[in-house]
Amino acid sequence: MKSKKILDKIESGELTAQDAFQKLYPITKTKPGKRATFIKMNIQVPDESKGVNTFLRILFALPIPMVFARLGLRLGKRFAKLEDEDIDFDQLLHMLKYSKNTRIHVDSNDAEVDIKII
Repeated sequence: MKSKKILDKIESGELTAQDAFQKLYPITKTKPGKRATFIKMNIQVPDESKGVNTFLRILFALPIPMVFARLGLRLGKRFAKLEDEDIDFDQLLHMLKYSKNTRIHVDSNDAEVDIKII
């Protein structure tokens, strides 16, 4: 019923569209998620030999501390050519820091990547 009253006020000219939007969708503060400590990766490349997949399994056998993952992202930011892209690395670092219990699974023709943030 609240939205109908706000729409009626817009129609009569008592309220602007911007003010109506702010009343309909107020900004709420959210708490950040739990702080992540490690990243566990599993990479399999089906077109490569068994040795390559074994090497990748051994390389990522232990979880990577989040400190090293964030450091790698900061170093990658320096070398990335982002004239056309709108990637905010600071926001990405913040999301990575507070993303505990997240799982990303990418399955493509070239590789299968499974990332768990713990």
